[in-house]
Amino acid sequence: MSKRLTFTAIAILSSLLAASCGDDPELVRKRDQQRAEIRKLEGELSILKEQLKDAPKDRSAELKELQGKVKSEREQIATLEKEVADLESQRRKLDREFEDYRQTYPVR
Repeated sequence: MSKRLTFTAIAILSSLLAASCGDDPELVRKRDQQRAEIRKLEGELSILKEQLKDAPKDRSAELKELQGKVKSEREQIATLEKEVADLESQRRKLDREFEDYRQTYPVR
């Protein structure tokens, strides 16, 4: 019985060994192509990582902040221009009142 068990074990091991030694050439070719593609993609990835390292930083937050400041400044300018127009109107009114006063009470 042990001879028969040994023979069966040897037969199974031999069949496994024979199956693993005979790689399909098509599969070997595909594996080599995939390895070459992996190397190519790894190279491209390293180039992209290097480019990202040298890329300028994102300045959109600064731009948004500056746009807010510009809007605030424009609103302030509009407010000041309105104040100037109101003051000019008031000055013209006071000039007319003064002129009326001078005509009413002439200086001798």
